[in-house]
Amino acid sequence: MVNFVGRVFSVIFGSNSWLATLIISMFPVIELKGAIPVGMSVEFWGENALSELQAFGVSLIGSCLVVPILALVFRPIISFLKNTRAFKKIATAIDEKVKRKSENVKGGGGRVFAKMLGVFLFVAVPIMFTGVWTGTCIAVSLGLNFWQVVVSCVLGNIVAGLIVMFVCSAFPQLTSIIFLVIIAIIVVVLVLQIVKTLLQKKKEE
Repeated sequence: MVNFVGRVFSVIFGSNSWLATLIISMFPVIELKGAIPVGMSVEFWGENALSELQAFGVSLIGSCLVVPILALVFRPIISFLKNTRAFKKIATAIDEKVKRKSENVKGGGGRVFAKMLGVFLFVAVPIMFTGVWTGTCIAVSLGLNFWQVVVSCVLGNIVAGLIVMFVCSAFPQLTSIIFLVIIAIIVVVLVLQIVKTLLQKKKEE
């Protein structure tokens, strides 16, 4: 499996491990927690593998680029989609899910600092579904302004990236496996979500 993924990367990106790392870090769910091990993987890139600092830097840039863009477009896009027949249910479900997560992140604190701290801690923990994509949407839902969203998410992202970098540095033999595990989890979650949606649709019929 590792060799297959390595060949796929080679076909798509050639020897440009930095480019693959940059692009992968922009993807939701994968983000920099998956991009750092990709860039550092000798099994994927051989002598073209990035150092831990290079992988961290490139992944951080790519994943942080998402934050200001998403901070500006998330609410307008959701509002627009909720007014369409085709995407109303999906947009409403996403909005409600983000609002539920927002309440958990905010806890009992209604002040700006408490909200920013909650978003920072949410993004800083490098586990699945707690990255800058979700964190930015949550921050917007909490009513933080543009710069508050950017600061809290970027700082949290830096901490998450440092944790992943240190883990990959301590266990370099696991870099490829970490990425494959993340991909496997994403596939399982998507399959379960599709099955759940189909069953719900069948039940409504």
